[in-house]
Amino acid sequence: AESEANKPPCGERKTTVCTIELWLGHKQKKNNRDIRKFLKSKDLKVLRHTIQYWKPKGGHPPTNIAIGSRVSAEDARLVIDIAFKYNDNIERLILRPLNPPNYVAIGTSAWDLQSEILVSKEDLQRLRDPKLTTEEFQALYAELTHEVENVKKGAKFY
Repeated sequence: AESEANKPPCGERKTTVCTIELWLGHKQKKNNRDIRKFLKSKDLKVLRHTIQYWKPKGGHPPTNIAIGSRVSAEDARLVIDIAFKYNDNIERLILRPLNPPNYVAIGTSAWDLQSEILVSKEDLQRLRDPKLTTEEFQALYAELTHEVENVKKGAKFY
């Protein structure tokens, strides 16, 4: 029997993203079928409420992204690309300890601004570097969100 440590994090799927949630602008609603098809082609689990669209006059969803601490660098880069394609931009990163390890969210309004850290275009390019290993990607994400300093200060994330 396969040990728990060696089991894929998301069951039989070949991804490290077990849950993905997207909040997209109303203009993307016409692309719903294509977006779902694309996510499924990348072996991402797509539930009924995986993708939610803002109302026509609701403005633009937040331009943020949450990437869990056990998401691989390859999957994280894919999610960053998805955020740029379907949510136009990324301006903030959500603190990792607030979300499950294999979770990703794009355009979420679930957290307040204290849970989000501004990220520069240059730092986003650093996160998108295909040479980064998963460990290097996650260390950089933690550095950019000041996670280490917050943990040292005894910050409570829940």
